[in-house]
Amino acid sequence: MSTSTTTAVTAPAQHKTRAQRTTDWKYRWPARYRASWAALAALLVVVVPLAPRAYSGASVELVSALAGVLAIAALGQTLIIMIGALDLSIGAIVSVSAGMVVHYGTDGSNTVLVVLAAIVVPVLLSLVNGVLISVLRLNPLIVTLATFGIITGGIRLWTGVSLSLTGRAPESLSAITQGAVGAISAVFLYGLVIAVLVALLLGKTRYGRQIASVGSNRRAARVLGMGVTRTELSTFALAGLLYGLAGVLLAGFLGTPDVQSGAVFQLTTITVAGIAGVTFGGGPASVASVVSGAVFLQLLDQALAINGLGAGSRVMIQGFVLVIAVGAITLGRFSASGLSRGSRLRRRAPVPSE
Repeated sequence: MSTSTTTAVTAPAQHKTRAQRTTDWKYRWPARYRASWAALAALLVVVVPLAPRAYSGASVELVSALAGVLAIAALGQTLIIMIGALDLSIGAIVSVSAGMVVHYGTDGSNTVLVVLAAIVVPVLLSLVNGVLISVLRLNPLIVTLATFGIITGGIRLWTGVSLSLTGRAPESLSAITQGAVGAISAVFLYGLVIAVLVALLLGKTRYGRQIASVGSNRRAARVLGMGVTRTELSTFALAGLLYGLAGVLLAGFLGTPDVQSGAVFQLTTITVAGIAGVTFGGGPASVASVVSGAVFLQLLDQALAINGLGAGSRVMIQGFVLVIAVGAITLGRFSASGLSRGSRLRRRAPVPSE
């Protein structure tokens, strides 16, 4: 009786060439994602001579705190953009969350329940947007603009003609939001943790990949068996969760926020998405670029304020930044497609015979 042995043959390890690694890196991290980091690096260099006070301890803490809140809210806006929509009600929803914290978080109240309510209500409001847009197929801009008006009017009736929210954030909430590690605000660190969780959700889960697929081509996603409506509704709910978290952290850091504290997010979150290279027609996005875009925009605003520019001028500059960012991304996409098409034509062209 003979015994035969077989030896497993192991395929040789495939080592990527430098060109292959470069191509892979460019595919995973395209130029539109790198733009926000380049802009942030350039701004850091420019701010040193023009606004050195922006690097003081108190200024860095303020910028990092507001950038953390903006990053969280912008991630919610980014999710909505990824599925091919746009949320103009974000400012009102964040204001509702912050208002609930300071209005109901009085001494003797249950802070945990107040915070939970301030998160759940934005989720429900965002879900209303989702039903009107995804189920009834209404125009996202019209729906969210109407929602913004309804919620803002509701806040006026709730808080009075002055629109100022009476009350103050609970001390227990302020204690964990007004702290800092060195000069970096705790709010920014919370924002980083939330950003990492969102990045893992989008990059490592089937649901995250479905969000980008639905935004890229809704009809194709449905043909492939994806629950398009379910994905869109859950994305609106997730965005509402992020809006609620942003409102809670904003209330805790500011202590006494008002309606205008949340209203600014209507423009700033869209601007951050544009800087971060998010495609406004839907599709994938980079969480890291959104965070860097939030830091860039907040640092720019702080530097302009230090140099004496008023709120109106700073909003105008934010608008210019948005137009420039979207224009650069669009031109870059056209240039890349033109170069790619030209390369294919050159490869197909017949070689003249001698």
